[in-house]
Amino acid sequence: RARDAANHLLGQTTENTCLELTRVGGRWLMSGQGQFVITGAAMNWRLNGRLLEAYTVQYLEGDGLLVGTVATSSLRSYLAINGTWSVDRILGSAETGLPGIMPIRPGWRTDVVWDRESAYQTDLEVYQHVPQNPEIIPVIPGPEWPWLTPFQQKELLKAVFQVSPQSSRQGIRLTRSDHFTAALPSLISSPVLPGTIQLTPSGLILLGPEAQTVGGYPRVLLHATPATLGSAFQVPVGGNVKLRLSQSA
Repeated sequence: RARDAANHLLGQTTENTCLELTRVGGRWLMSGQGQFVITGAAMNWRLNGRLLEAYTVQYLEGDGLLVGTVATSSLRSYLAINGTWSVDRILGSAETGLPGIMPIRPGWRTDVVWDRESAYQTDLEVYQHVPQNPEIIPVIPGPEWPWLTPFQQKELLKAVFQVSPQSSRQGIRLTRSDHFTAALPSLISSPVLPGTIQLTPSGLILLGPEAQTVGGYPRVLLHATPATLGSAFQVPVGGNVKLRLSQSA
């Protein structure tokens, strides 16, 4: 949602390339003339030392050092720049980690070419994409939900989970202090999608945008509204998450 908002403010399609910054903003040297927007997690963004407003079209002319600190709310921040990014693509995607697309490391650079200026826009409701505490994830029963006993099902739905540091865009590991586990039968590897919630020996995993296509752990629950899956991935490490059975289940 934060990425979509950044592109919307620049008058671009929601699928336009952005930089996604996780936990810390980093340091980026920007050179030229153009416009950009920063949304998502609060990272105390500054341009040449000047504090920037989030959810606002910013202007650059010349050289600028853009610096973002450790996130103070949420987890991920988004940098959208007006124009077309000159980056390699695989099947239309510029996602780093795909075959032939190098990860972003110190010294990485790219050009962004624009042909029209976006009208100045702002939306200073900077907390509109901040997760709840706890973040409520609507779920529906997955294929292996009946493998759990009624007691185990109730335990999963009333528990408060924490986001583990061993989380990524592939999936969020959800843990709890009593290490809830259930002795379930083995499962032949079966299809999974972003939004699938697997029950593993070490806890639950909510699969995300970089999820694998098959998995061997029971798919006990599914995210009820995949279009809103992004809000769960804004929950910071150690943040609280609850699962709530959707009324449509």
